[in-house]
Parts: sequence; structure tokens; C-alpha cells
Amino acid sequence: MVAGDGNTVCGLMATNGKAISSIPNAAAACGKTITPMLDQIKELGAAFKGLKISGATVNGNQATFESVTTEPALAADVVASFKAVKIGGKWYVTQG
Repeated sequence: MVAGDGNTVCGLMATNGKAISSIPNAAAACGKTITPMLDQIKELGAAFKGLKISGATVNGNQATFESVTTEPALAADVVASFKAVKIGGKWYVTQG
């Protein structure tokens, strides 16, 4: 995210229970949409350098991060809003 590479970020995302990379044209559209937004957070790169997350709440194929601890600690506020879904044995960031 902080490197500004929208295509890579989109490759780690899912929507409606499907990996974005498995939906025709979705990865390209996502990358085009998200890259300008990522430019705004490049300045936060230091807060995420060497990021380690522990304490995710996993329930089957769903995960939330509300009560995680992070190293560096500054990243916890951002990471806490993430959700993840497991599809085909691989974890993806999702909005719900």
C-alpha cells in the first residue's frame, strides 16, 4: 500500500467472496481506482516498515483485526479496520 502499487494491492483483495484477480477486468479497474488513493499514504511508509501483526480474530474463513497488536504500534489504528476472507486456501483483504 505505502509503495503506491495499486495492482499488487488489488491482487490481495476480494469482493463478494471472490478474489478480485478472478473477476474479469476487475483487477485492472481496481488498480486504476486505488493507485491515486495510495499516493496519498506514501508518506506513512515509515509507520508500516517491517509491519508485524498479531492477535487477529479468525472464525472459519473470516478474520478481523480489531484487537490486534502491531509492530510498529502506529499501524494498529489502520490495520484494525481491515477484514479478511480465506478463498481457496489463501487470505484476501475484504470490506465485509
